[in-house]
Amino acid sequence: MQSATLGILLVCLASISNGFVCRSTSAILDARAVPSSCALHASDSGARESIVERCYEAWNRRRMSDAAACFDDDFAYDDGQYLGSIQRKSDLERLFQRGAMALPPKVFMVVDQIARCAESGNVGTQWHVEKDDGSIVPFTRGCSFYTIDEVSGLIKTGFRVSEMIAKPSKQLSDMVVSSASGMMQLTDRMGTGSILGTKTEEAKPESIIETYFDTWNDRDMEAALDCFVEDCVYETEDGKEALRQHLLRNVEALPSACQIIPDDLALDSINGTCGVKWHLEANGIPIPNLRGCSMYTTDGATGLLKTGFDVTEAPVKLPGFAQDVLAVPFGKLLF
Repeated sequence: MQSATLGILLVCLASISNGFVCRSTSAILDARAVPSSCALHASDSGARESIVERCYEAWNRRRMSDAAACFDDDFAYDDGQYLGSIQRKSDLERLFQRGAMALPPKVFMVVDQIARCAESGNVGTQWHVEKDDGSIVPFTRGCSFYTIDEVSGLIKTGFRVSEMIAKPSKQLSDMVVSSASGMMQLTDRMGTGSILGTKTEEAKPESIIETYFDTWNDRDMEAALDCFVEDCVYETEDGKEALRQHLLRNVEALPSACQIIPDDLALDSINGTCGVKWHLEANGIPIPNLRGCSMYTTDGATGLLKTGFDVTEAPVKLPGFAQDVLAVPFGKLLF
Protein backbone atom coordinates (compact mmCIF):
# COMPACT_ATOMS: atom_id res chain seq x y z
CA MET A 1 0.00 0.00 0.00
CA GLN A 2 2.84 2.39 0.84
CA SER A 3 4.53 1.76 -2.52
CA ALA A 4 1.25 2.35 -4.34
CA THR A 5 0.75 5.62 -2.47
CA LEU A 6 4.29 6.70 -3.32
CA GLY A 7 3.67 5.86 -6.97
CA ILE A 8 0.55 8.02 -7.04
CA LEU A 9 2.43 10.87 -5.36
CA LEU A 10 5.20 10.72 -7.98
CA VAL A 11 2.67 10.82 -10.78
CA CYS A 12 1.07 13.86 -9.14
CA LEU A 13 4.41 15.63 -9.06
CA ALA A 14 5.08 14.82 -12.68
CA SER A 15 1.65 15.94 -13.82
CA ILE A 16 1.87 19.53 -12.63
CA SER A 17 3.91 20.58 -15.64
CA ASN A 18 0.90 20.23 -17.94
CA GLY A 19 1.12 23.26 -20.24
CA PHE A 20 2.39 24.57 -23.55
CA VAL A 21 4.93 27.18 -24.55
CA CYS A 22 7.23 27.88 -27.49
CA ARG A 23 10.66 29.46 -27.32
CA SER A 24 11.15 32.84 -28.93
CA THR A 25 14.36 33.22 -30.91
CA SER A 26 15.49 35.75 -28.30
CA ALA A 27 13.82 34.95 -24.98
CA ILE A 28 11.31 32.87 -23.04
CA LEU A 29 7.78 34.07 -23.69
CA ASP A 30 6.07 35.84 -20.82
CA ALA A 31 2.42 34.89 -20.40
CA ARG A 32 1.48 38.56 -20.15
CA ALA A 33 3.50 39.79 -23.12
CA VAL A 34 3.74 37.28 -25.95
CA PRO A 35 5.07 38.11 -29.44
CA SER A 36 2.64 37.64 -32.29
CA SER A 37 4.78 34.81 -33.67
CA CYS A 38 6.55 31.99 -31.89
CA ALA A 39 9.53 30.74 -33.90
CA LEU A 40 11.16 27.65 -32.46
CA HIS A 41 14.51 28.05 -34.17
CA ALA A 42 16.05 30.82 -36.18
CA SER A 43 16.44 28.46 -39.15
CA ASP A 44 12.78 27.53 -38.81
CA SER A 45 11.40 31.05 -38.83
CA GLY A 46 10.28 30.85 -42.45
CA ALA A 47 8.16 27.76 -41.91
CA ARG A 48 4.39 28.12 -41.81
CA GLU A 49 3.11 28.07 -38.24
CA SER A 50 1.20 24.88 -37.50
CA ILE A 51 -2.09 24.68 -35.63
CA VAL A 52 -0.17 23.00 -32.79
CA GLU A 53 2.11 26.03 -32.44
CA ARG A 54 -0.95 28.27 -32.43
CA CYS A 55 -2.35 26.17 -29.59
CA TYR A 56 0.92 26.46 -27.68
CA GLU A 57 0.99 30.23 -28.17
CA ALA A 58 -2.60 30.56 -26.93
CA TRP A 59 -1.77 28.49 -23.84
CA ASN A 60 1.25 30.70 -23.21
CA ARG A 61 -1.01 33.75 -23.26
CA ARG A 62 -3.27 31.89 -20.82
CA ARG A 63 -6.09 32.09 -23.36
CA MET A 64 -7.37 28.60 -22.72
CA SER A 65 -10.52 28.92 -24.82
CA ASP A 66 -8.33 29.86 -27.81
CA ALA A 67 -6.08 26.88 -27.11
CA ALA A 68 -9.08 24.53 -26.97
CA ALA A 69 -10.42 26.09 -30.19
CA CYS A 70 -7.38 24.70 -32.01
CA PHE A 71 -8.97 21.25 -31.67
CA ASP A 72 -11.55 19.81 -34.06
CA ASP A 73 -15.11 19.40 -32.76
CA ASP A 74 -14.61 15.62 -32.94
CA PHE A 75 -11.30 15.20 -31.09
CA ALA A 76 -9.60 13.04 -28.46
CA TYR A 77 -6.82 14.18 -26.12
CA ASP A 78 -4.82 11.85 -23.87
CA ASP A 79 -2.55 13.03 -21.08
CA GLY A 80 -0.25 10.16 -20.08
CA GLN A 81 -0.62 11.07 -16.40
CA TYR A 82 -4.41 10.68 -16.25
CA LEU A 83 -7.08 8.07 -16.84
CA GLY A 84 -9.24 8.24 -19.94
CA SER A 85 -9.45 10.56 -22.93
CA ILE A 86 -10.81 14.10 -23.06
CA GLN A 87 -13.37 14.58 -25.83
CA ARG A 88 -15.14 17.81 -24.84
CA LYS A 89 -13.59 21.23 -25.33
CA SER A 90 -14.89 22.44 -21.99
CA ASP A 91 -12.99 19.63 -20.28
CA LEU A 92 -9.89 20.35 -22.34
CA GLU A 93 -10.03 24.02 -21.45
CA ARG A 94 -10.37 23.05 -17.80
CA LEU A 95 -7.34 20.75 -18.06
CA PHE A 96 -5.27 23.55 -19.60
CA GLN A 97 -6.43 25.98 -16.92
CA ARG A 98 -5.56 23.61 -14.10
CA GLY A 99 -2.11 23.17 -15.60
CA ALA A 100 -1.60 26.93 -15.67
CA MET A 101 -2.77 27.26 -12.06
CA ALA A 102 -0.16 24.69 -11.02
CA LEU A 103 2.66 26.75 -12.53
CA PRO A 104 4.05 30.05 -11.26
CA PRO A 105 3.48 32.98 -13.68
CA LYS A 106 6.96 32.88 -15.22
CA VAL A 107 7.53 29.14 -15.63
CA PHE A 108 6.89 27.83 -19.13
CA MET A 109 7.13 24.73 -21.25
CA VAL A 110 9.64 25.34 -24.01
CA VAL A 111 9.64 23.41 -27.29
CA ASP A 112 13.08 21.95 -28.03
CA GLN A 113 12.24 20.15 -31.28
CA ILE A 114 9.24 20.02 -33.61
CA ALA A 115 8.44 17.64 -36.44
CA ARG A 116 5.79 18.76 -38.95
CA CYS A 117 4.99 16.10 -41.53
CA ALA A 118 4.07 17.73 -44.85
CA GLU A 119 2.49 14.52 -46.16
CA SER A 120 0.28 13.44 -43.24
CA GLY A 121 -0.02 16.71 -41.35
CA ASN A 122 1.09 14.97 -38.14
CA VAL A 123 3.05 17.04 -35.63
CA GLY A 124 5.43 15.83 -32.93
CA THR A 125 7.08 17.98 -30.27
CA GLN A 126 9.77 17.60 -27.60
CA TRP A 127 9.71 20.08 -24.71
CA HIS A 128 10.87 20.94 -21.19
CA VAL A 129 9.85 23.29 -18.39
CA GLU A 130 11.97 26.42 -18.00
CA LYS A 131 11.99 29.50 -15.77
CA ASP A 132 12.06 33.00 -17.22
CA ASP A 133 15.74 33.30 -16.25
CA GLY A 134 16.56 30.46 -18.66
CA SER A 135 17.17 27.81 -16.01
CA ILE A 136 15.67 24.39 -16.69
CA VAL A 137 13.47 22.79 -14.05
CA PRO A 138 14.84 19.24 -13.46
CA PHE A 139 12.81 16.18 -14.45
CA THR A 140 10.18 18.09 -16.45
CA ARG A 141 10.85 17.01 -20.01
CA GLY A 142 8.33 15.41 -22.34
CA CYS A 143 7.01 14.70 -25.82
CA SER A 144 3.63 15.13 -27.52
CA PHE A 145 2.11 13.85 -30.75
CA TYR A 146 -0.80 15.26 -32.75
CA THR A 147 -2.82 14.32 -35.81
CA ILE A 148 -4.59 16.99 -37.86
CA ASP A 149 -8.06 16.78 -39.41
CA GLU A 150 -7.76 17.06 -43.19
CA VAL A 151 -11.00 19.01 -43.59
CA SER A 152 -10.93 21.49 -40.71
CA GLY A 153 -7.15 21.75 -40.37
CA LEU A 154 -7.58 21.51 -36.60
CA ILE A 155 -6.09 19.04 -34.12
CA LYS A 156 -7.87 15.69 -34.31
CA THR A 157 -5.94 13.77 -31.63
CA GLY A 158 -3.34 14.71 -29.06
CA PHE A 159 -1.15 12.54 -26.84
CA ARG A 160 1.14 14.03 -24.19
CA VAL A 161 3.69 12.22 -21.98
CA SER A 162 6.16 13.65 -19.47
CA GLU A 163 8.94 12.10 -17.43
CA MET A 164 8.34 11.58 -13.73
CA ILE A 165 10.06 13.65 -11.05
CA ALA A 166 11.51 10.46 -9.59
CA LYS A 167 11.98 7.85 -12.27
CA PRO A 168 12.51 4.12 -11.66
CA SER A 169 15.92 2.77 -12.58
CA LYS A 170 16.51 1.27 -16.01
CA GLN A 171 16.94 -2.13 -14.35
CA LEU A 172 13.57 -1.88 -12.62
CA SER A 173 11.84 -0.68 -15.79
CA ASP A 174 13.31 -3.54 -17.80
CA MET A 175 12.29 -6.02 -15.10
CA VAL A 176 8.67 -4.80 -15.18
CA VAL A 177 8.49 -5.03 -18.96
CA SER A 178 10.20 -8.42 -18.93
CA SER A 179 7.76 -9.77 -16.34
CA ALA A 180 4.76 -8.49 -18.31
CA SER A 181 6.14 -9.98 -21.49
CA GLY A 182 6.79 -13.32 -19.80
CA MET A 183 3.23 -13.53 -18.55
CA MET A 184 1.90 -12.80 -22.01
CA GLN A 185 4.02 -15.57 -23.48
CA LEU A 186 1.66 -17.98 -21.72
CA THR A 187 -1.12 -16.98 -24.09
CA ASP A 188 -1.84 -18.80 -27.34
CA ARG A 189 -1.34 -15.67 -29.42
CA MET A 190 2.08 -15.74 -30.98
CA GLY A 191 1.94 -12.54 -33.05
CA THR A 192 5.03 -10.45 -33.75
CA GLY A 193 5.60 -6.70 -33.85
CA SER A 194 5.44 -4.72 -37.01
CA ILE A 195 5.93 -1.22 -38.29
CA LEU A 196 2.57 0.52 -38.64
CA GLY A 197 0.72 -2.66 -39.45
CA THR A 198 1.25 -6.34 -40.06
CA LYS A 199 4.82 -7.13 -40.97
CA THR A 200 5.36 -9.17 -44.11
CA GLU A 201 8.49 -10.27 -45.92
CA GLU A 202 7.70 -7.87 -48.75
CA ALA A 203 7.25 -4.86 -46.47
CA LYS A 204 10.28 -2.57 -46.37
CA PRO A 205 10.94 0.43 -44.12
CA GLU A 206 10.38 3.78 -45.79
CA SER A 207 12.45 5.90 -43.38
CA ILE A 208 15.53 5.63 -41.19
CA ILE A 209 13.38 5.64 -38.05
CA GLU A 210 11.30 2.73 -39.33
CA THR A 211 14.51 0.88 -40.15
CA TYR A 212 15.71 1.45 -36.59
CA PHE A 213 12.47 0.12 -35.05
CA ASP A 214 12.49 -2.88 -37.39
CA THR A 215 16.06 -3.82 -36.54
CA TRP A 216 15.45 -3.32 -32.81
CA ASN A 217 12.40 -5.61 -32.95
CA ASP A 218 14.48 -8.18 -34.84
CA ARG A 219 17.15 -7.88 -32.08
CA ASP A 220 19.76 -7.04 -34.72
CA MET A 221 21.52 -4.43 -32.60
CA GLU A 222 24.43 -3.89 -34.97
CA ALA A 223 21.98 -3.04 -37.75
CA ALA A 224 20.14 -0.78 -35.29
CA LEU A 225 23.42 0.98 -34.48
CA ASP A 226 24.03 1.50 -38.19
CA CYS A 227 21.03 3.85 -38.14
CA PHE A 228 22.99 6.32 -35.97
CA VAL A 229 25.95 8.63 -36.57
CA GLU A 230 29.12 8.03 -34.57
CA ASP A 231 28.64 11.05 -32.27
CA CYS A 232 24.98 10.32 -31.54
CA VAL A 233 23.27 11.22 -28.27
CA TYR A 234 20.42 8.97 -27.10
CA GLU A 235 18.93 10.37 -23.89
CA THR A 236 21.89 10.03 -21.47
CA GLU A 237 23.94 7.80 -23.77
CA ASP A 238 26.67 9.86 -25.45
CA GLY A 239 28.30 8.24 -28.47
CA LYS A 240 27.77 5.07 -30.44
CA GLU A 241 29.65 2.78 -28.06
CA ALA A 242 27.53 3.93 -25.10
CA LEU A 243 24.42 3.36 -27.22
CA ARG A 244 25.66 -0.13 -28.12
CA GLN A 245 25.95 -1.08 -24.44
CA HIS A 246 22.50 0.37 -23.79
CA LEU A 247 20.94 -1.69 -26.58
CA LEU A 248 22.72 -4.87 -25.48
CA ARG A 249 21.41 -4.42 -21.94
CA ASN A 250 17.91 -4.13 -23.39
CA VAL A 251 18.36 -7.34 -25.34
CA GLU A 252 19.44 -9.19 -22.20
CA ALA A 253 16.59 -7.81 -20.10
CA LEU A 254 13.67 -8.05 -22.51
CA PRO A 255 12.32 -11.23 -24.13
CA SER A 256 12.13 -11.39 -27.91
CA ALA A 257 8.32 -11.36 -27.66
CA CYS A 258 8.51 -7.73 -26.54
CA GLN A 259 8.23 -5.38 -29.52
CA ILE A 260 8.05 -1.60 -29.94
CA ILE A 261 5.18 -0.79 -32.30
CA PRO A 262 5.01 2.69 -33.86
CA ASP A 263 1.40 3.83 -34.08
CA ASP A 264 2.09 6.98 -36.09
CA LEU A 265 4.96 9.08 -37.43
CA ALA A 266 5.70 12.74 -38.10
CA LEU A 267 8.59 12.90 -40.59
CA ASP A 268 9.92 16.43 -41.12
CA SER A 269 12.50 16.60 -43.91
CA ILE A 270 12.91 20.37 -43.54
CA ASN A 271 13.86 20.34 -39.85
CA GLY A 272 15.42 16.87 -40.00
CA THR A 273 13.21 15.62 -37.16
CA CYS A 274 11.08 12.51 -36.57
CA GLY A 275 8.24 12.37 -34.06
CA VAL A 276 6.93 8.93 -33.13
CA LYS A 277 3.93 7.72 -31.14
CA TRP A 278 4.35 4.08 -30.06
CA HIS A 279 3.36 1.29 -27.70
CA LEU A 280 4.92 -1.94 -26.42
CA GLU A 281 3.51 -5.35 -27.23
CA ALA A 282 4.26 -8.90 -26.16
CA ASN A 283 3.13 -11.66 -28.51
CA GLY A 284 1.01 -9.12 -30.34
CA ILE A 285 -0.82 -8.00 -27.17
CA PRO A 286 -0.38 -4.36 -26.06
CA ILE A 287 1.19 -4.08 -22.59
CA PRO A 288 -0.97 -1.78 -20.40
CA ASN A 289 0.38 1.69 -19.60
CA LEU A 290 3.40 1.32 -21.84
CA ARG A 291 2.63 3.82 -24.58
CA GLY A 292 4.98 6.66 -25.35
CA CYS A 293 6.32 9.34 -27.64
CA SER A 294 9.80 9.89 -29.04
CA MET A 295 11.66 12.59 -30.90
CA TYR A 296 14.64 11.94 -33.17
CA THR A 297 16.83 14.29 -35.15
CA THR A 298 18.73 13.29 -38.27
CA ASP A 299 22.11 14.26 -39.64
CA GLY A 300 21.74 16.46 -42.72
CA ALA A 301 24.76 14.98 -44.50
CA THR A 302 24.14 11.26 -43.93
CA GLY A 303 20.41 11.06 -43.17
CA LEU A 304 21.23 8.92 -40.11
CA LEU A 305 19.81 9.47 -36.65
CA LYS A 306 21.72 11.99 -34.56
CA THR A 307 19.71 12.22 -31.32
CA GLY A 308 16.90 10.27 -29.70
CA PHE A 309 14.62 10.96 -26.75
CA ASP A 310 11.85 8.65 -25.42
CA VAL A 311 9.12 9.25 -22.83
CA THR A 312 6.66 6.63 -21.54
CA GLU A 313 3.25 7.28 -19.99
CA ALA A 314 2.87 7.04 -16.21
CA PRO A 315 2.63 3.45 -14.90
CA VAL A 316 0.07 4.59 -12.31
CA LYS A 317 -2.60 6.93 -13.66
CA LEU A 318 -4.65 9.46 -11.75
CA PRO A 319 -8.32 10.36 -12.12
CA GLY A 320 -8.82 13.82 -13.58
CA PHE A 321 -10.03 15.41 -10.33
CA ALA A 322 -6.68 14.62 -8.67
CA GLN A 323 -5.10 17.56 -10.48
CA ASP A 324 -7.48 19.94 -8.71
CA VAL A 325 -6.67 18.42 -5.31
CA LEU A 326 -2.93 17.86 -5.57
CA ALA A 327 -1.34 19.69 -8.47
CA VAL A 328 -1.54 23.25 -7.21
CA PRO A 329 0.09 22.80 -3.79
CA PHE A 330 2.78 20.48 -5.16
CA GLY A 331 3.36 22.85 -8.07
CA LYS A 332 3.99 25.80 -5.78
CA LEU A 333 6.42 23.74 -3.71
CA LEU A 334 8.28 22.31 -6.70
CA PHE A 335 8.79 25.56 -8.57
